[in-house]
Amino acid sequence: MTKQGWTAVVSTALFVALIAAISLIPVPFVRWSPGQAINLLGRSGDRPVLQISGANTYGTNGELLMTTVSVTSQDSELSLPQAFLGYVIPDQMVLPRELVYPAGRPADQQQSYQSRLTADSRRDATVSALIAAGIPVTPLPQVTQVSSSGPAYGKVEVGDFIRTVNGSVVERRSEVASILNQEQPGSVVRLGLERGNDQLEVFVTTVAAQDDPSVARIGVEMENSYLYDVDVQLSMVTDVMGSSGGLALALAIYDELTPGSLLDGRTIAATGTITAAGDVGSIGALRQKLSGAEQAGAQIMLVPSGNCADIDGVDTSVTIVKVTRLNDAITSLELLKNPTTADQVPRC
Repeated sequence: MTKQGWTAVVSTALFVALIAAISLIPVPFVRWSPGQAINLLGRSGDRPVLQISGANTYGTNGELLMTTVSVTSQDSELSLPQAFLGYVIPDQMVLPRELVYPAGRPADQQQSYQSRLTADSRRDATVSALIAAGIPVTPLPQVTQVSSSGPAYGKVEVGDFIRTVNGSVVERRSEVASILNQEQPGSVVRLGLERGNDQLEVFVTTVAAQDDPSVARIGVEMENSYLYDVDVQLSMVTDVMGSSGGLALALAIYDELTPGSLLDGRTIAATGTITAAGDVGSIGALRQKLSGAEQAGAQIMLVPSGNCADIDGVDTSVTIVKVTRLNDAITSLELLKNPTTADQVPRC
């Protein structure tokens, strides 16, 4: 072989090796693609996905799909070719890794964070559905942490609801703080608690706050929560839900708790965060969730009004309904049952 021939062979080999090396180098991106669509009113094995006790349920007919998105796991990495494919495939999206997995947050902390979001979303979806169905819900502060060195330790427990402080009824943690701010360190505070099925009264001697000796503290952390008699359980991997499954779960609970069928035999998908007051918020990866809903046979999809711009120009056979509140979603689904009122429904 001539010198020029050897040069060509070596150059080609080096070029191929370089391309192979580049293709194996991880890039700082993650990929979104359509995930599974879970029928919240279906079954998981031998049990219903949605199980409700403590109130009358009426059943329904049809499918209510909670859409999800498949995302690169935190302990996995994308190669350059994988990222490129995610960029060019229509129902996939590639985005910077730090937008999904913040730098400096270990995998176990990320998992704990996601679990907390899911738990809060389930609670708020339940509360909003109960309110819409006319079932009593009581807002109450709930204890989330008790300092082992604080004066409330041994008297107050995590999970306790605080009904009264010094005889005054409270509904929000800000009301508890307001009453404590009127106390002096060393004063005795009377707390009316609800723990399980028991109502208790405890007396706690306040101490001075570490950052301000003039402020009274009892050594507990609280969050705004709610007390109700209905129990809602899901037979599924709950972390799949995330906060964006709130609207779908609220609709499923509402349909089970009210006479008639909101679904009316249809296959309906829904996505969106939800507050306890029923406000629907925007979510990410709407295009991927819409694709997953369409593949699962959805005829209608309810989406947050703030996300309509995300699917502008998307070609789909699914009727896209925009909502801002849970009551909007309920009203729209009722109107869509009748062709003569379907044009009254707001759409993206």
